[in-house]
Amino acid sequence: MTTTATRRDHAVAPPPHDRPRRLDGLDLARGLAVLGMITAHFGPFTPEFAWTDPGTWSRVVDGRSAVLFALCAGVSLTLMTRPRPDEGPTALVDHRRRVLLRAVALFVVGALLTALGTPVLVILPTYSVCFVATLPFLRARTRTVALVAAGALLVGPVVWIAGLPSMLFAPSDPLVKGVLFGGYPGITWWGIVLVGLLVGRLPLHATRTQAALVGTGGVAAAVGYGGGALVRRALGLPPTSGPVGSSSAAGSSAAGSSAAGSSASGGSGGSSAATPSDAPVLQPQGGGTLEHPEIDWSLLTAIDPHAGSTPEVLGALGVAVAVLGLSLLVAGRAGRLLAPVRAVGTLALTVYAAHIVAFAVLERTADAWLAEGWIPAVSIMVGAIVLATAWRARLGTGPLERLVRWASRSLDGPGRRSRTS
Repeated sequence: MTTTATRRDHAVAPPPHDRPRRLDGLDLARGLAVLGMITAHFGPFTPEFAWTDPGTWSRVVDGRSAVLFALCAGVSLTLMTRPRPDEGPTALVDHRRRVLLRAVALFVVGALLTALGTPVLVILPTYSVCFVATLPFLRARTRTVALVAAGALLVGPVVWIAGLPSMLFAPSDPLVKGVLFGGYPGITWWGIVLVGLLVGRLPLHATRTQAALVGTGGVAAAVGYGGGALVRRALGLPPTSGPVGSSSAAGSSAAGSSAAGSSASGGSGGSSAATPSDAPVLQPQGGGTLEHPEIDWSLLTAIDPHAGSTPEVLGALGVAVAVLGLSLLVAGRAGRLLAPVRAVGTLALTVYAAHIVAFAVLERTADAWLAEGWIPAVSIMVGAIVLATAWRARLGTGPLERLVRWASRSLDGPGRRSRTS
């Protein structure tokens, strides 16, 4: 009887050399990120948040869950590519190849989910592009990675927002639009993944490190959101810039919420936008002239979810770092209580893809009140938790996780496929 139980545990548990690298807190944070995105996509969309109105509570996770998802991705990259004593001289090349193949697999999955035509902005294409851009920095010096990450986070949003008005036409392909101009612009989100790469190099099992992440994240969130609010007040701007949007088609790109209105480059997922034939050919869609396009200072200082500005990105990243630190702190202490959420985190890709498929099905077949609101949001979350817990207990790794893992090792030579990446 003991032998049977031992064999069953061995079949489900990760290989022995994976155990030191697995962090329950990271799985917990990733699970919270996925559940947060489900809430943002299925929950009622409201431009404003009020503690006294439960109908607006989904606004809390909008945008921030995706940032936490990307941050965890960066941490995972470090853990997957960390040097090991038993590796040979080609280890770095092997790791880079596996990450590249993983990125390709994620891009294909993202493209298929985008092809469903839902108003949900699919993060996986940007996710995969960031993976590829991170390849040169997997073993780079910490100082170098920190400087590049800071540049991407501080300069990237400004370049993105200031550059959008000067675009004559937006690309029609939804994948290109999503990665370059949508709610997940690659240049900015690359910085988030790089921060995760840095966090992954810390001794994350140490309580002091976990507490430091909570404190650092809290300070960054206060500086980002608080600083943005103060700057807006100094400029005489309203506290928020209006319904910048969510990760669904209500409009999640910064340009879609600009006062100039409704350039084709702004609608990232189906919001009303002027067609190219409606816009003057030689006039930038954001206003001004080709030599001096208008810059919307309201967008550059916006702190709404998915605004893409430096204050909003810094604030959301601070929240993500704090949540990750808190997850690491409580995961080992809460034990079985949080195991269902951790199960969602271990099957994050599968659950993420499944919830978008569910969104597509409900959007086409269900009444409006069943396709959006707290009833479908809670139902999908509960279903995801139950199914993920059962799958993890009986079958281990999720189906899409297995597919991506197989793809990442498909070019490994004989004798190396037993290693994980």
